[in-house]
Amino acid sequence: MGPVPGWPVGGLLGLSAAVFLALTTEMLPAGLLPSTARDLGVSQDAAGLLVTAFAYAMALGAIPLTALTRGLPRRPLMVALMAGFAVVNVLTALSGSFVLTAVTRACGGLLAGVFWSTAAAYAARLVAPERVGRAVAIVFAGQALALTAGLPLATAVGSAVGWRTAFGGLALLALLLAALVARCLPPRPGDRARGATRVAAVLRTPGVLAVSGTTLVVMLGQFALYTYVAPLLERAGLGGSAIGWALLAYGAAGAAGVGASAALVDRRPREAVLGGLGLLAGAVLLLAAAGRSTPVVLVALAVWGLAFGALPTLLHAAVVRAAPATPEIADSGLNSGFNIGIGTGAVLGGQVLARAGIGAVPWTALALLTVGAVAALAARRTGFPGLRAGGAG
Repeated sequence: MGPVPGWPVGGLLGLSAAVFLALTTEMLPAGLLPSTARDLGVSQDAAGLLVTAFAYAMALGAIPLTALTRGLPRRPLMVALMAGFAVVNVLTALSGSFVLTAVTRACGGLLAGVFWSTAAAYAARLVAPERVGRAVAIVFAGQALALTAGLPLATAVGSAVGWRTAFGGLALLALLLAALVARCLPPRPGDRARGATRVAAVLRTPGVLAVSGTTLVVMLGQFALYTYVAPLLERAGLGGSAIGWALLAYGAAGAAGVGASAALVDRRPREAVLGGLGLLAGAVLLLAAAGRSTPVVLVALAVWGLAFGALPTLLHAAVVRAAPATPEIADSGLNSGFNIGIGTGAVLGGQVLARAGIGAVPWTALALLTVGAVAALAARRTGFPGLRAGGAG
């Protein structure tokens, strides 16, 4: 079944809404950590494991579960994933046990591993090859909306009327989205090729290895720093609600980054990736050097948000192009790297913070981001080719 003529706007917007739900489900516990910890009778550092459990389950489950489900028709699979998120959020809202909540969150991570491997690939299957990047950008606009509106709103609701109510609301939204994607998404068949050898061969494709490896290193650096952005902002003289406003500005800049990626991803894919990584490293360098200068830190934060906001679209589009016949499997490798980077980067940043203080964390992140930029620069013929080699038009 070929691409939908023109732009399948309804299907792409349906996928974008699903991305909004998936990211809000993943990140909401971080915003409600104090109240969740009190209610479940654990410390805040223990409650932080709810985020870690989700991320590591996603990383571990992405490749095998995507391989297991790759033969299923795409639309029923997406409906089932939305329904699964509804169940996970209902159980989270009803749970009175920390262990049950952690297990439920891990199950949500397994669902998310399949979802993130499917969403960008689904978009790629809906459009002609020269439009893949822009289609992925439309889908990942849901990520920007989650960061700028979904998470702040859900956190505000949870703070005002209880964290359980916030998760209950997400469960209702997931059910509504299950109905929406069932109606809006054009049907697409699954991948008929089977066998572990096929999966391994896709993951060993030089382009897939290059993009996934770059993603892993960049996420290590990003989340070694972003996980501890609050103490970094406190050092610059911000506190309380000012940190919330600063992070809202970071999210708004990230939304602008998504727009920039949409404009460049099909016309200048290599230049866009290298430019985004260079801008990200430059922003972190500015944060590292700024020390306690509030104005400089705020400027660097906005540039950081702009650069990082563009990267998910660019990286997902790159890995899908690297294996166009099997985009779900290719994207599962990227998603494993992405989420291992999130979980391990947070641990690494915490160790640096504990041993050397907050001032050392940006320098650690900068070193990792530089390695990621060098890896992307070296992958000229594989994961990040130029316009002619990439076939973008």
